[in-house]
Amino acid sequence: MENKNGFNSENEQEKKPLMLALMETTREWKSYMRKIALEAGIPDSYRMIVMHLAKFPGANQKELAERSNKTTAAISQTIKEMQYTGYIVKETDESDRRLCKLYLTEKGRASAERARERLKRADALITSVVTEEKEKELIEFFADLSELIRKEL
Repeated sequence: MENKNGFNSENEQEKKPLMLALMETTREWKSYMRKIALEAGIPDSYRMIVMHLAKFPGANQKELAERSNKTTAAISQTIKEMQYTGYIVKETDESDRRLCKLYLTEKGRASAERARERLKRADALITSVVTEEKEKELIEFFADLSELIRKEL
């Protein structure tokens, strides 16, 4: 029987594949982020948009679609819902009237701030178990790994 470290028994130290371990960790983190967002009043379908607009006010639908790997049509539908529920407002770009910039409302900003504070505390807890040097190494490793996957696979 497998334990949480991916070993079949204490005597049999069968190594778990790196990408499987990374996938499981990512799944747990995403699940935690969903939970935090919901507790902050952000529906899961809004989460990425709210958090992106909190960091990059005035982003447009195309940027959001690229960031989320969703179609602009899917993002457009979610934005309509978010406008209706009071999370965002659209403003027409004065220099290009075809372009709409998106901003969080007070409700959206307050929800994003609640979620961001909880996520900062979670990140601090997670990074407290590694040294600054190890954290830097891990970040560089994951960047290299992402580039390898993008270019080679």
